[in-house]
Amino acid sequence: MTTVTATASERVSRYPYVIGWTGEAQNPPLKWVPRHGGLRLSYAVPQRDDFRNGALLLRQSQNRTGRPDFKTVNTLRQWRSMDKRLCQVCARSAVDRETGRIWWLLSSGYGGDGDGYTNAPPTCPACIPEAISRCSHLRRNAAVFTVGDCSPFGVRADLFVPYLPPLVPFERNAVLRFEDYDMHHALARELLMRLHDVQPAVTEGDASWAA
Repeated sequence: MTTVTATASERVSRYPYVIGWTGEAQNPPLKWVPRHGGLRLSYAVPQRDDFRNGALLLRQSQNRTGRPDFKTVNTLRQWRSMDKRLCQVCARSAVDRETGRIWWLLSSGYGGDGDGYTNAPPTCPACIPEAISRCSHLRRNAAVFTVGDCSPFGVRADLFVPYLPPLVPFERNAVLRFEDYDMHHALARELLMRLHDVQPAVTEGDASWAA
């Protein structure tokens, strides 16, 4: 009998693009560096792509090894999905070719008539059923929208205290706007995107997405 073993790429393709993997974790040391009369958080050994939109990004590898961790996202892949309007599941474009609008899967509690913000990247129509089936929260509260445009709003980040050794953050998963002063003391984990012109994509009671 012949045993067929899935390749690494096939194994990875079964999981959403943005989620983190246990083998991607890195813990490079941090330090404080002078900045305009104050201090800014940095890595002890800086790299060229450490900062995006003025925020210091959590450093992770991109090898997708170990086990998938559905409680975390990979910061660079999440950031790329937001910037490029890519589906968080398959990494293909989530922009509708006919209308130019972006498909977005959000909680039904999202205020679709306003310009709110989210840490969840877009989801293309083909992947919406899979995304709902994988998430217990979405199975209860999923709502599908299309978005006219989006723009970077801020980050979800770990905050550190200036002038103290940056060993343990004093606040985790803090929501910061890019113009906030505390941005210089933060290690960003997720990009927050402000959504503009948010409209429901299906009529109320349409259960086809969850089929």
